[in-house]
Formats: sequence, C-alpha cells, structure tokens
Amino acid sequence: MCVFAKIGADGSRAAFWLDSEGKQKIVHLGSGSGSTLVCVLADNPVDFLRLLAIGYDEICWNQEFSSPPNANFVDGACFVHPNVKYQQWVRDTFSVNIPTTASEIVRYPSEIENLESNDPFFQWVKQNVR
Repeated sequence: MCVFAKIGADGSRAAFWLDSEGKQKIVHLGSGSGSTLVCVLADNPVDFLRLLAIGYDEICWNQEFSSPPNANFVDGACFVHPNVKYQQWVRDTFSVNIPTTASEIVRYPSEIENLESNDPFFQWVKQNVR
C-alpha cells in the first residue's frame, strides 16, 4: 500500500493498494477520528479521476455518495462549484463520462464498524490490520 493523497479535512487518505490478484486499486483510509470509510474508491486511475471530477468537496463521507455534490446544501455552508475545465479534460482525454454520483464508481462504501462487506479492501483490512 502507498498513501498518495489527503482526501478529507478529517485526515482521510487515498492509497494505491494491490489486491490478492496483484491488481492495483485506489482505496480510502478513513482517519478514524472523522471518517471511518475503508473501501476501494476506484478500480483504476481513470475511474479515480472521474470520481474527483464529480465535484465533491471531500470524498471521505460515503453518506453523500448517492447524491450529487451540493445536493444537501444549506445556507451558510460552503458551496463547491464543480471544476468544469477539469471535467472536460477528463472526458476528452480518456473518452469517458463523468457520473452524477460517487455511487456509480464506489461499489461498496464500507465503514470499519461494519461487520461484513463485499468490498475487497475492507475484507483485507479486517483480516490483516489489528
């Protein structure tokens, strides 16, 4: 595993991880003091770029994954405008679409408190980290 990015103000991180078949995935490591999300964020780098392009201000809160960014906006909160130029670059460079929600990319958003999950990184953490 190799941590490469901070993805939440709470201290959550993204990392490259090799699964049991040696395939590289991008995973989420919750800080534990805020987010406890532990799962595969993307199966490949292009899907991770697509996930970032959606426009969430942080990608450490899986409760937001089924809604588009700013869907739960309330007055006084920070409204994050999507980076339209970045979205277009991702579309043009990789011939892909930008999904509306993170749920279209993050298949099994799992928190460490969960007893079970179909997420392979979650399962690996439960078996190997104590």
